[in-house]
Amino acid sequence: MQKAVSIFILVLLITSLGFSQKYEAESATLSGGAAKQASSVASGGFYVAQGEGNLTFILNFGEEATYNIYIQVASPNGNKSNNLVVDGTSITFATTQNSNYIKLKVVSFLKLAAGAHKVEITKSWGWINIDYIEFEKVDPATKFSINKNLVTPNPTTETARLYQFLYDNYAKRIISGVMDMSESTWLKTNTGKSPALVGFDFLFCGRNYSWYDENKPYTEAKALYDKNGIPAFCWHWRDPTHKTEAFYTKDTPFDVSKIFDENSEEYKGIIKDIDYTAGLLKKFQDNKIPVIWRPLHEAAGGWFWWGAKGAAPCKKLWQVMFDRMVNYHGLHNLIWVWTREPNDDAWYPGDEYVDIVGRDIYKEGDHSSQILEFNDLTSRYGGKKMVTISESGSFPDVDNLIKDEAGWSWFMPWTGDFTRLAKYNSLDLWKKMFASNYVLTLDEMPNLKTYTATSMINDKTNDLQVYPTYFDESIHIRSVNPVQTVSVFNQLGISVKTMNPDASTSIISLAGFPSGMYLVKADEHEVMKVFKR
Repeated sequence: MQKAVSIFILVLLITSLGFSQKYEAESATLSGGAAKQASSVASGGFYVAQGEGNLTFILNFGEEATYNIYIQVASPNGNKSNNLVVDGTSITFATTQNSNYIKLKVVSFLKLAAGAHKVEITKSWGWINIDYIEFEKVDPATKFSINKNLVTPNPTTETARLYQFLYDNYAKRIISGVMDMSESTWLKTNTGKSPALVGFDFLFCGRNYSWYDENKPYTEAKALYDKNGIPAFCWHWRDPTHKTEAFYTKDTPFDVSKIFDENSEEYKGIIKDIDYTAGLLKKFQDNKIPVIWRPLHEAAGGWFWWGAKGAAPCKKLWQVMFDRMVNYHGLHNLIWVWTREPNDDAWYPGDEYVDIVGRDIYKEGDHSSQILEFNDLTSRYGGKKMVTISESGSFPDVDNLIKDEAGWSWFMPWTGDFTRLAKYNSLDLWKKMFASNYVLTLDEMPNLKTYTATSMINDKTNDLQVYPTYFDESIHIRSVNPVQTVSVFNQLGISVKTMNPDASTSIISLAGFPSGMYLVKADEHEVMKVFKR
């Protein structure tokens, strides 16, 4: 590790100009071995060789605005990944080997308030050359243009209803989820509520395991759907040749590139497994149950065999599966979810094959909104696809979701420790999430069998946000339209404070009030519960 260079704190004023503004890397705080280097091709005559180090900018924004953030970067030392961190929230960006500078968009549609912000470029692999960062003002109204129709032609009525519900709910509330019914039961026991979405896996299906009940996924998912819950299936797909029982690349020699050879043993094994799994899914369709379907997850990570041979075979495999399931087997009850990994644009099957894009986020103890990831996915797919936290370790705190306007469709921590251990998600956080009006639990779900756009539950609440759910002194009110009157009541229903803000955003101080639950009523909106510590 090289010695840290002298630290210079740069305070930059971003004015209200309607164009891009760039800030030279060499003017940032450099630490951990990052070093300023002269260059005739770099902007300003210098760049920063990151090495194993980090760069820190302290930026002072003159007004609230929404930005795209770019990094002018070269990666002469090979493919690398590093982090951009804004006010403590990070996103990983990948660079491919290239000695020439390229302008890489790393952050999209990020709203930044007036005042000081800390922007860092920190090492994961390190060893890239950074010329400058650039902030481009954008119109937030152009952020979303979500597809209203499923990619499957003629979806079943129930599937169309579920997608309509997801569409109507999107960016207004987040759907609570968990992986496996055992975790849903544990949460019900320990919090008094159940998540609205549960993840299932075809992990043990189609392998002739004598100890496993092949009907279990269907039986459990049907019971959930009968209570208006949402079943979401993934598939840890074991070696299609059945020579091993493995799905990890390191444990099986299965060669997915044989997907291009229809006479190969591998191709025939793939088709046989797809046909078997299609039969399992057909049972759902026959019983009018829609399924969120997320196969080939985390492909670009390379740790599963379906991603072991690069983008082209995996993309082909997705398209073969889609065609086989939809056009050959006639499955019209699936909502197709692609799981993005960093730098996997070449892997994406195509808009015509994907309904929703998921991101599996495992950042232990990080309960930030993951707004940078949310905005990146939104922008990367042209605002056309709903995006979701399809798996997680630690999940976002609801207060951060509301504050940052990170409109993830659902969140779903993985089974076991990720659900139950406090180092990932504490029981208090689970209770906080389930108590929030912004988080949908199973008991709050509409009847998905009869759902229409006009039956969106608690519609007025979607226009109002009150946070934090657990507060020390003040609560924030944010509404689509100006709020005329806000009333706060104690647990006995006695009014303890009234304000007339006549504004879309306001702050209500309850400093000095006793700890406990309070009810907040804003105009004609539904009453919201908050808790003073």
